[in-house]
Amino acid sequence: MKKKMVKRILACALAATMVVAMAGCGSSKDTKETSAKSGEESKKPASVSDIEINEAGVDATGHEGEEAPEGVQEGTTYNHWTNYDIPIYTPWMDNRAAVLSYQIYDNLLVKWRGDVNDIRCNIAESYEVSDDGLVWDFKLRDDVTFSDGSGLTAQDFIATWDVMETYQPRPFASVESYEAVSDYELKITLSAPNPTFIYELPTQNIYGVVSHKALEQYGPEDNRSAVGCGPYYVESYTTGEKFVLKAREDYWNKERAPHIETCEIDIIADENTAMMGLLNGELDCMNTVDIEVMNNLLDNGITLALIEDRENPFWLNCRTVDCLKDIKVREALCHMIDWDALSELVYDGLYPHPDSYFTGDEAPKYSEKYDYDPELGLKMLDEAGYKPEDIDFTILADPDFTDLEVALVSQFNEHGLTNIDTVTYDGATCYGMLKSGTYDCFPVHNGYDPTSPLTPFTMGLLEGGTQPCMFLKDADEAAYNEAVAIYDKVVSSTTTDEYFKNVTELENLVQEQCLALGGLQVIRGYAFSDKIRGAYVSPVSAEIQFSDLWVAED
Repeated sequence: MKKKMVKRILACALAATMVVAMAGCGSSKDTKETSAKSGEESKKPASVSDIEINEAGVDATGHEGEEAPEGVQEGTTYNHWTNYDIPIYTPWMDNRAAVLSYQIYDNLLVKWRGDVNDIRCNIAESYEVSDDGLVWDFKLRDDVTFSDGSGLTAQDFIATWDVMETYQPRPFASVESYEAVSDYELKITLSAPNPTFIYELPTQNIYGVVSHKALEQYGPEDNRSAVGCGPYYVESYTTGEKFVLKAREDYWNKERAPHIETCEIDIIADENTAMMGLLNGELDCMNTVDIEVMNNLLDNGITLALIEDRENPFWLNCRTVDCLKDIKVREALCHMIDWDALSELVYDGLYPHPDSYFTGDEAPKYSEKYDYDPELGLKMLDEAGYKPEDIDFTILADPDFTDLEVALVSQFNEHGLTNIDTVTYDGATCYGMLKSGTYDCFPVHNGYDPTSPLTPFTMGLLEGGTQPCMFLKDADEAAYNEAVAIYDKVVSSTTTDEYFKNVTELENLVQEQCLALGGLQVIRGYAFSDKIRGAYVSPVSAEIQFSDLWVAED
């Protein structure tokens, strides 16, 4: 599995924004021309191992190069699967609502077809960045409308961000101020020239803008405030059953105009039920991390694309389990796990064993603290004054990763750590326990993304983080204070090199504290029905824009 050239990508992006006074925003003319290979017979893969990882900007349905139709295809439908409900879907309430946010909200900029290397203007008509990288001035289009027909102005962003900063502080880590210069001009001032800023607040649809009038009328935790200016709007929502989205005929960005008239997001808790729905035509897309399900879909002639997802370290909670406060115990546990064997056993070797908790070229590699050496682990436990049976905690599992957790516990038990167990809850319960920090051990990707390397610490380390997982303060308060000081250095870095140097120092401190057991990188399978085209699934974030989708003619 190749690593992403993170530093080079981000440094080039930052240089581009600083060199060009008025950033030119790409259009459909900039899209890379692709065409289907002629004269080649399509070969159906015999197993998941025959499938290559799908790249950003490539149609995951396997029909790259076909022409999308003009306008909305009357009477067409698309059924998308999710296994959890989203009771409140205003953009700041629940990160799991991303599947909705991508469709009903829009932002200043957009990742074109999920490609982080192709950032284009969207609501912003153009933007300028000051020479020092601190001031970002966005000129807004004057033809943007919300799904209720009202026009967008800069005031809508200000009202959205005022609420967003309270509920989702992470994209504001380096934001010193923001203001509406006029109805169609926004100015954001940073405390330091953050090279990853462009990928966060102005680009991600999970930070999309809502109508300030609806927000003022209904408040931040009412779905009636979820009035976005994206290509779709929520026509109806049935709790625990489905969302029905309708295409906007009046959508203002012709390059991203929707094609499929009705998109339903069907809430089905059981994955096998969802698989049967895909096979019998009730669903048009599902995703899975289960190798057996992937192979079943292939055996039934379903198109499958593999998408590179995040790494999933197993974080240890030093707050709830006393023995985990001892770094010798934490390191001893790391020596007990053979991750390569787990990948082979549970995932047929598909899931790579990364060499760091963190994604990207700059991430520090594992030290010898993570070498598989169970005899050394048992010796370290003895030196710390613990017998194997004294180590008593429960690994929390959501349904997607139960098999991995069971296999992991089995390895611990084989080495005499018989009081380590696992429990599986539904995704909503796990998410609630994650937010409250009431678990002993849990595999958490926590927003890892090479374009936002500070996110894990904003969410998982700092006091008040929305998804606490790095319980360093409870293990070593001095080390925690050092980590916070390094975090502050990152957000005040004045150059790209300094920024990544400080990020790496912070990552290394956390990793050397053995706050997690290690983990595997997730490879997610996306399956589509034969009628669907235009599914561009973004690596890591797994973003799909429904507006790209269209239905092939019979």
